[in-house]
Amino acid sequence: MTAGGYRVAVVGGGIFGVTAALGLARAGHRVALYERRADLLMEASHANQRRLHRGYHYPRSTTTARASAQGAGSFVAEYPEAVVRGQRHYIAIARHDSLVSATDYVRFCQSMGLEFREEYPPFLRRRMVDLSLRVQETTIDVDALRRACWQRLLRARVDVRLNTRWPVVGAVPDQADWVVIATYAGLNGVPGVVPASALAYQFEICEKPLLRLPQEYRGTSMVVLDGPFMCFDPVAGTEDTFLAGNVRHAIHATTVGRYPLIPAGLAGQLNNGLHRRPPSGRWKAFVADGARFFTGFQRAAYLGSLFTTRAVLPGMEDTDARPTVVRRIDERTITVFGGKISTCVEAAHDVVRVIAGQPTPAESRHRNDMPDYVSDAS
Repeated sequence: MTAGGYRVAVVGGGIFGVTAALGLARAGHRVALYERRADLLMEASHANQRRLHRGYHYPRSTTTARASAQGAGSFVAEYPEAVVRGQRHYIAIARHDSLVSATDYVRFCQSMGLEFREEYPPFLRRRMVDLSLRVQETTIDVDALRRACWQRLLRARVDVRLNTRWPVVGAVPDQADWVVIATYAGLNGVPGVVPASALAYQFEICEKPLLRLPQEYRGTSMVVLDGPFMCFDPVAGTEDTFLAGNVRHAIHATTVGRYPLIPAGLAGQLNNGLHRRPPSGRWKAFVADGARFFTGFQRAAYLGSLFTTRAVLPGMEDTDARPTVVRRIDERTITVFGGKISTCVEAAHDVVRVIAGQPTPAESRHRNDMPDYVSDAS
């Protein structure tokens, strides 16, 4: 231990790394946060659906649903200025090919204590769904979240070091008492991770189209579950722009292993802002699929696409579980694998507990949903 507490290096300036750095600094540790980009929250924390999950989207994984619900409360308490309220949020159960029936979904919401009422937005094609519920959920203003992160990091006196390439971080373990690696899809690519303990992940190269939708969509978020997944969510600070999601068309490539394999045509587009007319964009397929469920959706105007690498634990197809995993992999290295953004505060608490020598409930919260090799390796 160094004077004034442990010296901790946190690698990764996404929301999980930032929140871990804050938790450690508030616990009295001296913390340096390393980020390879020119700003915070520039990769997966930026190129995502920006929804603050409370559990509604995981009827096949009650542990993910519970963790999301618990985490959402902690997230709102930590970053209230980044939470967008006042929007209308709907979840519909597809009439065909859904893995969950309308009856089972209602029972799931009731068992989880999730608020809902049956309601059908005017643009929803009712013949395509068995049920539509208005639910209590919110979205995230990523720009406001980035500002909030900077304010808190400065207040906590975290030493933020931007534009730090990962090879440079290879010297960090020799300078710090603890290294916390929170680089999400790049978790196995940072010096300091013990190769024998590195886990395999399912890496998905994903596209998020930005669409301008007709006036009747304004202020509305919609998700169609559970199989033919289609969704759109309003972008904070705009009136008519939305990020779209789709279970088929969003994923350009999938790899299971320790590192993602990125198609050559997509390498320059990943985590590199909004691409106005990407040659590999699939926005027309998104719109065509959305038009099956929503009237007027075919009039969407395409504004560009965000691309990123999503990582999930393999073998989760049956439950669609999204566990957040905090692991101590050697005497001074901790990895943080984020499942849903809403769990970042709980993950930070677990990191603080590990360094304090206390047991962490991180994996036990998800143990029923996790493959054996994950539990056994920890």
